[in-house]
Amino acid sequence: MSLKTAFAAVLKSMRATRGLSQKNLAEVSSRTYISKLERGQCSPTLEMITSLSDPLSVSPLTLVALTVAAESGQSIMSLVKRVEGELIGLANAGALSDLGAPLEAQRTVKPRSIRNKPGYPGTVGSSRQAEFCFAD
Repeated sequence: MSLKTAFAAVLKSMRATRGLSQKNLAEVSSRTYISKLERGQCSPTLEMITSLSDPLSVSPLTLVALTVAAESGQSIMSLVKRVEGELIGLANAGALSDLGAPLEAQRTVKPRSIRNKPGYPGTVGSSRQAEFCFAD
């Protein structure tokens, strides 16, 4: 199966699963173009895959993974594990930092509570101090 044919099958299946018509997806592009994609007559651009993912309620990466899995016969989880390994290797080589693309979500510091009580450890008079909790 070619990638065009695999993407056609994925798009048609995802559209049917979501209960959408080609007309619904035509808000992203023309109905003619959607029809050509579903018949495997043309290949989508990355921009089009990203645009189509929104009304289908999936990540663009999900559409690509499903397409590659359908084309190659590999399991989706084996593809995901391979990508994860490749990304870890790229992170260790410094490639991701060069792109400004962190491997994991950045930890944020969120104030858990603000205490302004006399006698609370670390307070002096009426000064306000924040206690921070690091999210996992």
